Amino acid sequence: MKLKMVTAWQYAKKIFVFPRSIIFFGLALLLILGFSTSLNFIPLAQPATAQVAPLSTTIPRYVVTAEFGRDRGGSDYTHFPTSASASDCQQFCINDNRCSAYTYVRPGVQGTSAVCYLKSVAPASTPNSCCVSGVKL
Repeated sequence: MKLKMVTAWQYAKKIFVFPRSIIFFGLALLLILGFSTSLNFIPLAQPATAQVAPLSTTIPRYVVTAEFGRDRGGSDYTHFPTSASASDCQQFCINDNRCSAYTYVRPGVQGTSAVCYLKSVAPASTPNSCCVSGVKL
């Protein structure tokens, strides 16, 4: 008994009947898929270009602390009367890019209304029951 070495293609030709149209369609499909896959990698080889203007529409979010009974004196760049809530002052600091820290002074301490101080740098914190301070992290 003599054994013959048979390739997979020769074996498939003997066992299965392949119409020429199916073979042509399969080869065409392989060529199209291979070509489209290689096109997807072409942009990766391109050099990067810098953006001229920022395209992001997301707003950066910050973590801002709330230190009850603490005052951060000095480094104020603005102050204004606000509602009777320290969270409003904290929100003003979050929304202002220049703000690094804030101090909220309760109503009745410096007049009839509360005052919010926004600070360009975060000064040292000192104990004071009149205030709520915080730092933007």
